[in-house]
Amino acid sequence: MGGLNGLKVVDLTVFAAAPGCGRLLAELGATVYKVETATGDYQRTQGVSWGMKFKTDIDDAAFDCGGFNRKWVSLNLKTEKGMEAMMKLLSDADVFLTSNRTPALKRMGLDYETLHAKFPKLVWAQLRGYGERGEMADEQGYDAITYSARGGVTMSFPNAGEHFEVGNSPVAFGDWNSSNALAVGVLAALWNAQRTGVGDKVVTSLYHVSNWGMMSAICATQQGQPHPKNRAEAPCPTNNSYVTADGVWFVMCFGDYNKFCPKVFQVLGMDPKYWEDPAYNNLEALAQNGNNVEVVAEMEKAFKAKTWAEWEPILVKEELACEKCRTVEDVLHDKEAFDNDQLRRVYYEDQGYGDDHSYTVTTAPMRLASLGDPVLHRSLPIGYDTVEVLEELGYTPDEIAAMRADNSVACYEGDPMPESVLQPSYGIYPANAEEAAELAAARAAEEAAAAARQ
Repeated sequence: MGGLNGLKVVDLTVFAAAPGCGRLLAELGATVYKVETATGDYQRTQGVSWGMKFKTDIDDAAFDCGGFNRKWVSLNLKTEKGMEAMMKLLSDADVFLTSNRTPALKRMGLDYETLHAKFPKLVWAQLRGYGERGEMADEQGYDAITYSARGGVTMSFPNAGEHFEVGNSPVAFGDWNSSNALAVGVLAALWNAQRTGVGDKVVTSLYHVSNWGMMSAICATQQGQPHPKNRAEAPCPTNNSYVTADGVWFVMCFGDYNKFCPKVFQVLGMDPKYWEDPAYNNLEALAQNGNNVEVVAEMEKAFKAKTWAEWEPILVKEELACEKCRTVEDVLHDKEAFDNDQLRRVYYEDQGYGDDHSYTVTTAPMRLASLGDPVLHRSLPIGYDTVEVLEELGYTPDEIAAMRADNSVACYEGDPMPESVLQPSYGIYPANAEEAAELAAARAAEEAAAAARQ
């Protein structure tokens, strides 16, 4: 019973940012009820745009990214009975999580003021595109345009110079970061509700989280270091990117130039003047005389004299803080990430990366000792748990049948889910799908035995 076990969250969200918050809370132990329309979260349509060749109701890794660990409920909130069920769901919930815009929430009676009057202890949390004030308050906001484009992220990564060209930021880059901010706000509000018995309104936006992430850039720009930057003019030469003789790019990160430049320059075999001459050996002088450009050029010349294979053992031995710039493909094979359960393989039926039909997914970026590595349950079809949840709320079979008949709810009516879909993923790194199934079955048997003993 560690973490957020026992916490009830009602999740009326779409796409990635706010669903990411629900996933974080769920991986920390909360029970999260995902409320969808009969056609489902728009994110269910995004798989192909993320690179999937095809998708099915039970194979959708793009949806799983924000959809792990939910109870799947489909309610028609435009009907009286559908809204009645929603209010029953909220009546004993701890958190209401939404990405709907405020005008729509007011029309449905799900805005903060209305729900706070009905359920005073409920924490009401909203992920917006823009803030609550200003002319953009009620406009749509999306990761690529609101977080990355308007927030200055997209224009900051390319190297400034003659061949400057804007690229696209990684899909949902800002969404996942924004989910963290909303989760922190939710937990703060829950702590206050526990003490006072009064719920709070929690709001964040993609644009605000972008500003937060760009904090140093916003500050630096005002101090004469505009973005995008030109790496040849880095104000701190030991905090910069360089390339080796064989074209491998890497980043060095010694922000304390005054302390570390002697060690760095000696390892690189540079002229002693660069660490002995006051015109070169401190950032204050470089900021005034512009010698940083010369220092960067000399460091670049030194690094280009050897290949990465030659430089790497030297950098490691001398404890120079450097990392090779890896591609996403490199990260997918990084044992360090798997050893720490940052990345985990989840097995699929008809898709997957490689011969074993697995996708590598990320786990929540925090751990509680009371919970250990999180258990991941894959997303399920629209309305899969509707009947079960309505029964939990006290509806009789006849009432549920009537609600289905008048389209107040939608219930899954397809084939039974394969056992492999329902089988959770644990914090293990199996060699193949068979080993994963064996380990998961053993874990399930242990949990069943423990439950029986209690």
